[in-house]
Amino acid sequence: MKKIPFVKMNGCGNDFIIVDNRKNVLASIDLEKFIPKICARRISVGADGFMMIENSNKADFKMRYFNADGSEGEMCGNGARCLAKFAYLIGSAKENMCFETIAGIYEAQILEDGRRLKVKFPSMDLESIKLNQVASFEGFEKTYHYAPVGVPHVVLFEEGLSTLKKETILTKGRAIRFDQDLFPLGTNVNFVNIVDEYNIDIRTYERGVENETLACGTGSTAAAIVSFLLGHTKSPVHVHNPAGVLTIYFVVGEKTIYEIYMEGEVKLVAEGNLLPDAWD
Repeated sequence: MKKIPFVKMNGCGNDFIIVDNRKNVLASIDLEKFIPKICARRISVGADGFMMIENSNKADFKMRYFNADGSEGEMCGNGARCLAKFAYLIGSAKENMCFETIAGIYEAQILEDGRRLKVKFPSMDLESIKLNQVASFEGFEKTYHYAPVGVPHVVLFEEGLSTLKKETILTKGRAIRFDQDLFPLGTNVNFVNIVDEYNIDIRTYERGVENETLACGTGSTAAAIVSFLLGHTKSPVHVHNPAGVLTIYFVVGEKTIYEIYMEGEVKLVAEGNLLPDAWD
């Protein structure tokens, strides 16, 4: 019987199945079919996404991230923090590390308490961020803001965010996510409410998961930066996701945003073996 060792981790409620693939234990696996099955809740392990750690000739390790639908993503902020902690635990990296992703080279640091991690994002060109865009999406018109933080993100400001029905998040999120004219590769959609100059609330519809998730690291980063550029907040911004708080630090220059950090807690909740019934 084929067994695949795995761990289950979550960052601020964003949960992942993680496999050490440095020795190609998944070489014979059809990932496109395998991932949606093991990420299916109730019938398998279940998760928002799947990650592998692989060898890299550019950094301490390579991060490969897949959405729950099996599509490979460029980057995942909460996933990156989880994988960085996993890399440290298996001896693939030290407390300060760098890792390779499709979106570029990232840095991570395990903080003194051992539970919180910081991930450093590459600098962003201010020109890549589009503020105050107006468009019609399947029957409703909305002012939106666009920020590609490794992956594409739309930010919308909504009052009464805590009482917004999940059905509304899904309906609006899907309409924007699947607008092929504006977003040919799709986009994540973040609904944001300003609390004060250092705190914002957020709820996120995630591309690939095709649902609202309990937290989104890159979405929190995009929302914090957009909120700052619109004059609502100051760095650091504490982003209150449904399952926890992420703290976003950054510096805005004339043409770039740099020293971008995301800090939050990571939990290792289970380890074991994936058995054939998990994906057959």
